[in-house]
Amino acid sequence: MSKKVMRRSPHAQLRAMKELWPDFVGERKGSGLLVWGGPLKPKAKTYFVNVFWWPGHMSLPYVMLDEPKLQPRKGGSFEEIPHLLFYEEKPELSGLCLFDPEANEWTEADLIAETTIRWTSEWITYYEFWHLTGTWLGPSVGLESVAQMRAAEAKAIRECLADVH
Repeated sequence: MSKKVMRRSPHAQLRAMKELWPDFVGERKGSGLLVWGGPLKPKAKTYFVNVFWWPGHMSLPYVMLDEPKLQPRKGGSFEEIPHLLFYEEKPELSGLCLFDPEANEWTEADLIAETTIRWTSEWITYYEFWHLTGTWLGPSVGLESVAQMRAAEAKAIRECLADVH
């Protein structure tokens, strides 16, 4: 039997963010959506990020880079960027894949200010290194990018068809 997790209240989430990340501005929309925006400077430059969480509707926070926008490596594609919640129609608005949801690394009992913002800062650090080296130096679970997933699927299809023909 699974244990029911008590969700932190929107007020607790907003208060914690204000206390731990005073440069972040947050609000609760009429629909209940919680929205924050603020700066993070883990290494080379300052990034402005947006965080969205809709208690009861979105089980996980959604984080995206606002400024500078998410960018592929020179000559590359958005699909090659590791660890994204890929938004194919507008890839620059893709969310950052910050943790493994199947491992329950974040629950509604956690404070976004204590977990998600720190993970975002760490993600940006690895993103900057990836831009320099072409290699994701951070921890990973499974395939790192949409491009890798598509390549793996294509390989599996080729192998399957080779066995049939």
